[in-house]
Amino acid sequence: MIGVVVWSNAEREKAVIWCEDHASLAYLQGRQNLIAAGQWPSPGDLLELETEIVGNLRHARNVSLVSEQGCRQLPQMLRHSSKAAPPRLKLVASNQQAPSRADSEDIAPIRIGASR
Repeated sequence: MIGVVVWSNAEREKAVIWCEDHASLAYLQGRQNLIAAGQWPSPGDLLELETEIVGNLRHARNVSLVSEQGCRQLPQMLRHSSKAAPPRLKLVASNQQAPSRADSEDIAPIRIGASR
């Protein structure tokens, strides 16, 4: 699979990779997962990799460099992409009456307190 490094820290030997399958991000940790023990991958580098799910994290394995800075604009594009969507949940007290249909079409209420 092909992936692009979106974050990297050479000192800690960690990186986050966005993969072409658009599934979860893959986490690279330690040089033992690099095929060629050269320079640590930088944001924007294109990589070829295999992935393995361990617990609830997707880890990058057998990672090799395809193109250095092949997509160097990606980390900046992600930082400047559209703002996060506003939350769709509304907090209501347990003693309030249920919201009207007009209020609840786009917002799901969450009730807090002792259930009866």
